[in-house]
Amino acid sequence: MTIEFYLDYLCPKCYLQHKIIESMVDHKSIDPNLIIYRSFEMVDEKDFDQSIAFADFISKYKHLPKEEVVEFLKGTNLDIKLFPIHHVHKMFHLAKRHALAYAYNQSVFKAIYEQHLDLSDLDILKKLSLSVGLPKDEVEQVLYTNKYSNAVISNKENGLLKGVHMLPFLRINKMIKLEGIQDEAIIIEALNVEQPKSNHEHCIGEHCYRKRVN
Repeated sequence: MTIEFYLDYLCPKCYLQHKIIESMVDHKSIDPNLIIYRSFEMVDEKDFDQSIAFADFISKYKHLPKEEVVEFLKGTNLDIKLFPIHHVHKMFHLAKRHALAYAYNQSVFKAIYEQHLDLSDLDILKKLSLSVGLPKDEVEQVLYTNKYSNAVISNKENGLLKGVHMLPFLRINKMIKLEGIQDEAIIIEALNVEQPKSNHEHCIGEHCYRKRVN
C-alpha cells in the first residue's frame, strides 16, 4: 500500500493537506512510511517571477479567480511573501534519499506558513535541512550545484503523464486518484477500497482499514 502525494510548497492547500496527514500519523491512522512524496513545482525556475503578489501567483498558476484566492488566503491566514522555491524542491530529493522526506516536508511547511521564513535564503534552508538530520556536505552540494534539479523536473513530467493537474493530489496504491484537499475520512475510505491488496491497518473513528484475514 502506498500514498503518493504530489505537492508544491507554494501551494497553501498542500500545506493544509499535509497538516491532515500529520494528524493521521500522530493518531496512528497511517504509517508515514507509506507516503511517497513527489515534487510538482508549479512554475519552472527559469519562469519564476518573484515580483508579483502571492495571491496573483496562486490565481495565475492554479487558474482561479483572484477574488476567490484573496478570500481563501485571508480566511486561512496563509498569505505569504512569494519567494523562489526550486532549491527547496531540490533539497527534498536529498531528504527522500535519506528516508527523511516526511520530517523535511513537515519542517518546510511549518517554516513557510507558520514561521513565515524565506527559504530562498540558502542559510535558512541549510539550517532547516541540517535540523532534520541531513548530512552537511550533501546539503551544501545541493545548495550550490544543480544536483537534483533534473529529479524535480522529472517528478513533474511524470506527474503530468499520470494525470496530475490539480494540487494537492493523492494517489492511493497507484489506483485511486484524489484531487484537492481530502479529509481523514476520505483518505481512509480510499484505503479501505484497496484493503485486499495490503496487510496494514488504518482506523479513524468508525472507519477502519483492516488487516486481511487469510
